[in-house]
Amino acid sequence: MNVSALEEYGLRCAVSLASLQPDQTLSAPEIAEKEGLSVEYVSKFMLYLKKAGLVTTIRGVNGGFALSKSPREISLKEVFEAFGGKSRVSDEEFCNSFAGKAESCVHQMGCSIRPFWKILSHYIDAFTSEMTLQDLLGPETEILLKTEVIALKNIQALKDQYEHK
Repeated sequence: MNVSALEEYGLRCAVSLASLQPDQTLSAPEIAEKEGLSVEYVSKFMLYLKKAGLVTTIRGVNGGFALSKSPREISLKEVFEAFGGKSRVSDEEFCNSFAGKAESCVHQMGCSIRPFWKILSHYIDAFTSEMTLQDLLGPETEILLKTEVIALKNIQALKDQYEHK
């Protein structure tokens, strides 16, 4: 799977905001310094997050950026979607994107690969829908444990779903 720089750095900026107390803000230069990014780049990320309704802007001397809702209420899926990230696997155009020299994929009527991509896409969608910005706060060892628990839960749900078909 390919995660774009926009999605990675954007997620890092969102996590920086998630770590704040409810009455705090961070300016673009503060986020840039904290994340080792340029102010221009951070400003671009904030614009994407603001357009998605995930970030608010506070004007004034102590102004800056803050999350528009609790980190518990913002899924990673929402953050990735703010930056244009979405699973192309579930799109109808997916097969035509990899048609080779033909207009459409030569395996359109009987593809052995499509089920793999669809299930993987479904899993990633479910996983990123359940993981929140709150889940990414804390020491790495705790975050790893939380992530593993959510991942295993989603694997079991997917397994149960397909065993009943």
